[in-house]
Amino acid sequence: MSFFKTLAIKPWLANGLGEQTVETSVEYTESLPAKTALKFFLAVVTVIFFLFTVTFLQRSQTFDFQALSGEPWLPFNNLTLLWTNTSFLFIASLCLISSVRQAKQNSINLTLISLAATIILTTLFISGQVNVWQYLNQAGFYIYTNPANSYYFLLTGVHGLHIIGGIFTLARVIFIFSRSTSYQQLHRSLKLCALYWHYLFFIWLFLLFLLTSSASTFKTIALLCGFANE
Repeated sequence: MSFFKTLAIKPWLANGLGEQTVETSVEYTESLPAKTALKFFLAVVTVIFFLFTVTFLQRSQTFDFQALSGEPWLPFNNLTLLWTNTSFLFIASLCLISSVRQAKQNSINLTLISLAATIILTTLFISGQVNVWQYLNQAGFYIYTNPANSYYFLLTGVHGLHIIGGIFTLARVIFIFSRSTSYQQLHRSLKLCALYWHYLFFIWLFLLFLLTSSASTFKTIALLCGFANE
């Protein structure tokens, strides 16, 4: 019966199921280019981090590479600061999910509260990453003294720039909404922002594992990837 009901739909009518079908089609058409562009951008970012990872693993097998974890005197035997930063980014991602749901329900106050929480927590993540940089410098692990140090500053810096770019994009979404007051457009934009935040969170988890592994872990991974000899 649903098949015949579908055939009976009159999309030219401005009411009932016809109107709903037209609105759904318009929403899909408007959101498709932006979603495709975002996926393409994330694919490019993935390739960049993949290439960084390959060079990092190769560099980890050289004589002058000293891992930042594995021995009691190394800085990342205690990961409290890094896990605290991780929790900030994780909760920010959850808040952004909440804002998507609230925007769908046209609840402006709760949407703005969730977005404010997202921006604040993400800013705390960036601030926490800067604190880790300062901690490494104070402990004598400067950017130029060890390839592992250089890669840590490089990879977390590139990741941080993508986070900052996300904040500016989110601020732009809020600005556009304040001028057009279109909940439908806001919902679509926030869904894309949420996808971006989730992606950056999982990239950070990968970097956290990669950059805080011990020398023996690097050796094992390099062997599996064919970058080192037994």
